[in-house]
Amino acid sequence: MTPADLQGSIISHRNDRMGGRMIAMLNALRITRDYDLPFFVGWTTGGRTSEEMRDPTAIFDADWVAQHFFDGDVLGEVYDDLIDLSTLTQHTGWTPEKFRAAIAQGSSFLSGAAMGVTVLPWENPQEVAARLPLAVESIRFSAPVRAMIERIDSIFAGTKLTAYHIRRGDIIYDPITSNKLWPNKFIPREFYEQHLGRTLADPAARVLIFSDTPVEVERLRKVDPRVQGFDDLLGDTDLTPGARDFLELFAMSRCKNIYGPPSSAFSQTAMTIGGCSLQAVEDALSPQDRAAAMDRMTDRLEARSTLFINMGDVGQCLHFLIERQKELGDPARARRIIRAYMDDGLDKSFAYQLLCELSVTTGDLAACEDIRDLAYARPSYSDDSMATVNTYSALHHLAQGNTDTALDRLHAAFWFRPLENVVHGAVNLGLTADVVTPDNFYPFDPAMTRQKGNVFPQGRRALAELNTIAPKGYDPEGRSDFHMWDIVVRDWRLTCGKKLNRAFTNKSKIAKSLDMLERAFSKLDGSPALTSARGVLLFAAGDVDAALECQRRAIAAAPDTPLYRKRISDVLFSQGADKTALFQLRKASNLMGWHPTYQAELGWRLWRMKERDECWEIYNRLAVADHRFIEVHLMTSDMIRRNPDRLEESLAVLERGLKPAHGAQRLLAAKARLLMMLERVEEGRAVYEQLVDCGLGTEHTHVEIYRQFSALGREDIARELTARSIYDFDMVKEMAGG
Repeated sequence: MTPADLQGSIISHRNDRMGGRMIAMLNALRITRDYDLPFFVGWTTGGRTSEEMRDPTAIFDADWVAQHFFDGDVLGEVYDDLIDLSTLTQHTGWTPEKFRAAIAQGSSFLSGAAMGVTVLPWENPQEVAARLPLAVESIRFSAPVRAMIERIDSIFAGTKLTAYHIRRGDIIYDPITSNKLWPNKFIPREFYEQHLGRTLADPAARVLIFSDTPVEVERLRKVDPRVQGFDDLLGDTDLTPGARDFLELFAMSRCKNIYGPPSSAFSQTAMTIGGCSLQAVEDALSPQDRAAAMDRMTDRLEARSTLFINMGDVGQCLHFLIERQKELGDPARARRIIRAYMDDGLDKSFAYQLLCELSVTTGDLAACEDIRDLAYARPSYSDDSMATVNTYSALHHLAQGNTDTALDRLHAAFWFRPLENVVHGAVNLGLTADVVTPDNFYPFDPAMTRQKGNVFPQGRRALAELNTIAPKGYDPEGRSDFHMWDIVVRDWRLTCGKKLNRAFTNKSKIAKSLDMLERAFSKLDGSPALTSARGVLLFAAGDVDAALECQRRAIAAAPDTPLYRKRISDVLFSQGADKTALFQLRKASNLMGWHPTYQAELGWRLWRMKERDECWEIYNRLAVADHRFIEVHLMTSDMIRRNPDRLEESLAVLERGLKPAHGAQRLLAAKARLLMMLERVEEGRAVYEQLVDCGLGTEHTHVEIYRQFSALGREDIARELTARSIYDFDMVKEMAGG
């Protein structure tokens, strides 16, 4: 299948597990049935895709898959041009006529909602919701799945089972997934215990437990013979993981009532297919039962109960611990429990966030510095945790007036998570206090700054509390400076460096950002600042001509503004007009004066244009320069590494970046590579082990490991390291050309 085959269609895609993928498919199928349109599925199977999702033919008919499914490579080619159905609103002018015209012109639409019913702006929500379950009729299942569907329908006929859905799995086991809080998917077992007791008070009750973690099923089965699992009803089944996963969802859809997490695509999709009732188990409890469940959970946490499966299980309970202790007016108890677990080895990134938030709640912002020290004393963590501890540390230092340290922390936080709202809020406070400027941060346009009452999100209480923090000498009740930092990320993608999610490059999402920009800065309409900023988003959306025109107009109005010339150079380089682009970038760099980001970008462009002598001059200066830009340290180290006589110097430059970017995967991988090149094999191996054991190694990390150690005749080391990961050694070896 090619991108051309997908034009004028509805495309379902979620890089998710069963429930999310199925509801995205059902919504897409509903629309294609209603409007007689082609239907396709972008079904990703590589990378960290869970085992049950890797082979769609285990679930669906092979011919149907061949007709409608395409892989991640094709998806990568078309994704940015897909119009996300979630962006179709009356505000943006979508009508049935506009929708059909876009289809006729070859536009394709993305169905990617993880839950719920996708309703187009002109449709009746109730009518659409009634038609959505019928879309399952259009799915052709594999023969084993079809046979089991018939068997389930037969067994469940006439029953009124109550289902409990307990979500665990990757949320507590996967090294990456478990580093994020999932309070809408993970619900503590105490809530299920409490509700199950009420359900079983009815002598006629029969209960079916569904969970991706068998121990949770077994625990509740022991409560009463009327409590059963999937296997109790269907016996031993010779099913693939994918087929079993779907069939559990289908079986759940045949129950009368489902109690589960408030936001699980799995149980919500089951409800959609079966038309049964679904209620969040926490909401189904009385206030007294809820309090009893929370207090029992708290006591178990404090007593280090063996009921907790692992630290992932403990970690996911901490959100509920805090919620309950705040209700009781004792957040300090939650803080003590969490800190005790962390001192004992709890290594989940969100624990740092929770502890920082509790420090603010309990009036001890200074403790955030100690929390940062704890994170930096450990080997490796996710980008989330490092962004969090640096953000809160920055807030502490801003409040104390320690401007240099605050700026250090803001640089690190922004590099780790350049699009995070809480990071943007902290940078805005730095902007307010003149700690952040275009000269010492990623260059931005001061004219695109406006005043705002709150710079931290109000929707979540713990983040809203941050709006009470102000830089030293500033009024917490006063207004703060606000800048749209996502535009800065677009300007400096090369020197920000982080790989961002696909939504950042999706053109329909960018169009939404453009609309927000124009409304937020409407008072600047016609100014070079807004004109140039519009050009950045137009370029990101693929409208090159309009982007060029915007930057030309901005430069004509403000010819000495370096950022506008840098922006036009980005557009020109993308179109192959390298000489003109280089002229504009040089001009921008000269106007700016010596700045690490301009210099690094100029040097990188010069290298690609074979202007090597000037490139080396720039990077030689960057190698000894004192600056805070982590990505520029990495770029400089990578450039110097090209000279085999300068490997030690390359490593020293890289270490300067690693000091603030502690545990960063790309920098650690570069360090391991350099150590191997320096023949410091045991040190290199230790860094690779750190990457693998902390769950930071990607497929490409393992390819590099294979190449490094197979070259030394030690393929056994590569095999052993890959065996400690989620990746298959034979696949890695094939990717490496071995």
